[in-house]
Amino acid sequence: MTRNAPAGLAAALAAALFLAACASVPPPTAELAAAERGIREAEARQPRGAAQQALAEARLRLATAREASARGRQVEALVAAREAEAAAAHAAAEARRAALEEEVESKAVRNAELRRRLLVQGG
Repeated sequence: MTRNAPAGLAAALAAALFLAACASVPPPTAELAAAERGIREAEARQPRGAAQQALAEARLRLATAREASARGRQVEALVAAREAEAAAAHAAAEARRAALEEEVESKAVRNAELRRRLLVQGG
């Protein structure tokens, strides 16, 4: 038994150090707030299609982050909060891309209409 005592003591010490390191990580308050802001900004762009899916992913990641933080799993909460912020940024960018695409299409239709009028009036 004395042979295994140092190994057992080392394992216990390693586990205690690991738990102490995990416990010393503060809640990711700033990251959660950033994710929430990103989600609000994405929602303001009225996302549809792929942007709506990215926004749903951001909301899911934020919920995961909040739950992990509430359970004291701050590292997991930090990672999920950062993923939520990234997904929200993706949703906002995708919504902006779709809006610009719609604007280009609308202007192309308007230009085609103006060309048609010019041809009718000029011919």
